[in-house]
Amino acid sequence: MIVKIHARGAGRGSGATEYLLGKDGQREGATLLRGDPQIIQDLCDSSPYAQKYTSGVLSFEESDIPEEQKQALMDDFEATLLAGLDVDQYSILWVEHHDKGRLELNFVIPNVELQTGKRLQPYYDRADRPLVNAWKDCANHQYGFSDPNDPEKSRSLVTAHDLPQNKKELAEALNKIGEDLVSHGHATNRAELVEAFEGFGLTVARQTPSSISIADPTGGKNIRLKGTIYAESFRSDAVARQHFEQDKTEFRTGREDAIRATRESLESHVGKKRDYLRQRYQRPTDTGETVRSESRQNEPQMGDHQRGVSGVESGNGRVGRLGLLESTGSRPTDS
Repeated sequence: MIVKIHARGAGRGSGATEYLLGKDGQREGATLLRGDPQIIQDLCDSSPYAQKYTSGVLSFEESDIPEEQKQALMDDFEATLLAGLDVDQYSILWVEHHDKGRLELNFVIPNVELQTGKRLQPYYDRADRPLVNAWKDCANHQYGFSDPNDPEKSRSLVTAHDLPQNKKELAEALNKIGEDLVSHGHATNRAELVEAFEGFGLTVARQTPSSISIADPTGGKNIRLKGTIYAESFRSDAVARQHFEQDKTEFRTGREDAIRATRESLESHVGKKRDYLRQRYQRPTDTGETVRSESRQNEPQMGDHQRGVSGVESGNGRVGRLGLLESTGSRPTDS
């Protein structure tokens, strides 16, 4: 499993919900798991803030997992990303996708705290990437999901999910050429691979430590090839193979120690976020001070729905069924 937070959120709420469910709510391979799409749209569209919502996805190599695990993962991800908030302080939509041959649990969170009307930003990349990565690593270990950190999972080609189809096809064709060059011994490192591409009349427009970019012969954006054979450190000789086997051994033998350290990191990051969100979103003493209008107070909100699904409510934090976060009743200190 990997976790991706999307770099969008400035448009209308319908843009997010219709992408996930389809304009008529009938997108093939999509299933509504939690939340009310109309309420999500209304909260986004009535928001005075530039960034209306935060969205992302838990993406699995597995084609499916048990329903109980899905519920536990959603519970615990919310308890991590929104640590310190009660379930009536935010709204969230969860939609399951199966149309890409793999399981995706997509979420949308309107960027508004429901009791005060203040701006709520669930994810700041610099502060929250370590938090999300630690949660992902713990969840993958707990359930034995495919782990992107495993050296065995390194792929020969990684392309952006939002590339147009023709770009993907071109990238796949170029990658096939690269793999053939390596498998036949015509390129034993990246420099030789670049030289071979240029020998075919292609232009390698850019090189980074982990990728190369080839100018599109038909125009438009460069085609980025990222993966094992495009890394600056790539070697196809026996020494490189030895290093790869060593990496695999170290990954497995050091896994338990690494997970213990990751759990400690997760608890620390969650504690800091819990303290921050509690301080910023202190509940108003006047219960009328809420972002919900009088005419909508009886409508179901995500918090109302989730009370029957998630773990313990957040007085000292919430514990999802996954059990990654332990509730001790005390707040971790900043360290």
